[in-house]
Formats: sequence, structure tokens, C-alpha cells
Amino acid sequence: MEFHVAGVTVSPIIIILWMLFVGFVFSTIGAAGGILAGVGHITVFGMKKANIIKPMNQILTLVSPIISTPLYLREKRLVVPAAVALGLGGIVGALIGSWLSHTYLPDMKSYKPLFGLITFVIAGRLWYELTPGFRERQQAIKKATKAFENRVKELKAAGKLNELKEIGVKFTEMGINNTFTFAGETFRYNALSPFIVGALVAIISAALGVGGGFLLVPYLSSMLGFPMFIVAGTSTLSILVSSATSIGNYLRMGSNLDFAMIGFELVGILIGSYLGPTLSKYIKGVYLKGFLAVVLTYIGIGYVFGPMIKAAIGISII
Repeated sequence: MEFHVAGVTVSPIIIILWMLFVGFVFSTIGAAGGILAGVGHITVFGMKKANIIKPMNQILTLVSPIISTPLYLREKRLVVPAAVALGLGGIVGALIGSWLSHTYLPDMKSYKPLFGLITFVIAGRLWYELTPGFRERQQAIKKATKAFENRVKELKAAGKLNELKEIGVKFTEMGINNTFTFAGETFRYNALSPFIVGALVAIISAALGVGGGFLLVPYLSSMLGFPMFIVAGTSTLSILVSSATSIGNYLRMGSNLDFAMIGFELVGILIGSYLGPTLSKYIKGVYLKGFLAVVLTYIGIGYVFGPMIKAAIGISII
């Protein structure tokens, strides 16, 4: 099938299958959604128009935030002022990043190596997550999360709504300096920090056409010290704001979206996102992360060093 805006001829079945894989991976390990979408557009589908690839990547990264943000809000697992600060910074950063990219990375020759570099960053993060120390910390987080979920279920079953409200995020101070409690613990942060980080992350993600969660999650958990149980919702809302801003600015500057292709892509993403939680029970996460780390490392090498390798030995690796 010919997709005129994207400038490629590709089978809709290939599009759906690749995006099914993207949705499965993202819903299972929570990373690399935008990167894998970009790999699909660049290598699998063969798109050559960089300024169309970037907003189309980000369209697909919006699927999860649109669905999950209301759920996180309802469950009081979202630090709204922090997400707002990240989002406001994200608006500024997305406008800057998309303008810089549209102006200075207009073709695949300039865009592809930088996309390869960010692919390396994601691969490095995945390799780090395979280390024993990180896996031990994740097990502890999972136990704490499970205990929290069980406590919430107990309070709901007992009809103790007042106690249930005390468990969720509750602010006691709001402004430049913010203080909130969650599950009996007190957390403090300065709003300028997430604003600045949100802007910097959005510059990178908008310029390369990715979501940015791979940078926001470590920031919220490691630098601000937020519990992982509220990190996902907080980062998701800010990604929704910055990605939407970036897409809008690309369109304002003349980029187009291939809505026919996006339609098939969304079918694959939704199927994969549904299958992920179901099939992940039968696939160890460490194996999937290992496989993905190898794939992204190979892709990063191909995108960054491919031309040099081809010039040196006459073989194209990707």
C-alpha cells in the first residue's frame, strides 16, 4: 500500500506487526516506545522525511499517557504540581527543541546519527537495568508496591474511605517550595528544579521525536526521591503536555502527518499494549530487556557508525 505523505510503499500488515511489537515492549518494560517507533519509521518502513518522522513518533508516544493519566489521577498516584512544573518547562523545551530540529536536522543525514545516539543511551540504560544491584532494588520496589496495593484493597473492602484518602498524594505546602505526603511519608521539592529539567528533557525529546520518559523517570526517582508508585503518573502527564506541544509546533512549521499510516500503527500499538500485560506472565522481563538491549545497541551502531563501516569494509549493517 502506498502512503503518500510518508513517501513509502509498505504492507499495512508489516506496520501493524511492528507496532504490535512496540506496544508489547512498552507495556511490558515501560521504555523505548518512541525509539522503537522511530526505528520502524526509519528502517522497517523506509521513511526518508525526517520532519515527518519526528511528530509521527511522538503521536504514538501519546497513546499510553492519554489512557493512563486519568487512572493515575483517580488513584491519587500523581504529584500534580510537580507534573505541572515539568509540563510548563516541557512546553518551553518542546517549542525550542522542535524548532531547532526542524531547522537544523531537516534530513536523514543529519537526523539519523543523533537518533542513533539517543538509541545508545536507551540501550545503556537497559544494560544497567540488567545488573544484579539494579534488579535487587527493583524487587524491593515491587514488594513495596504490592504491599501498598494490598493495603488499598483492604481499606476499600472495609469502606474506610477517609483512611484511603490519607494514603494517596496529599499536599501540605504548594508554591515554589512544595511539601506533600504519600503513604505516611513526607516529601519536599523546589518547583524550579522540575521546570528546568522538564525544559531540558523536552528539548532533547522534541528534537529527536521521542517521549522522554527514559530521562524523567530517573530524575523523579533518584534526584527528587519520589517513590516509584507515583513516578509513573507524574512523568506521564508531563510527557503528554510536552509531546502535544512538540507535535503542534512541527505541524505549524510545515510538517505533515500520514493519518492513514497512523491509523494502522495505532491498531498495532493498542493490540500490543493489551497483549503485553497478558503475555508478560510467561516471559521473564530480564530476557526481554536483554533482547531489547542487544537490538538497540546494534541499531545505535548502525545509525551512528553505519556510513563509516560501509566505507571501510563495503558492508551496510542496517
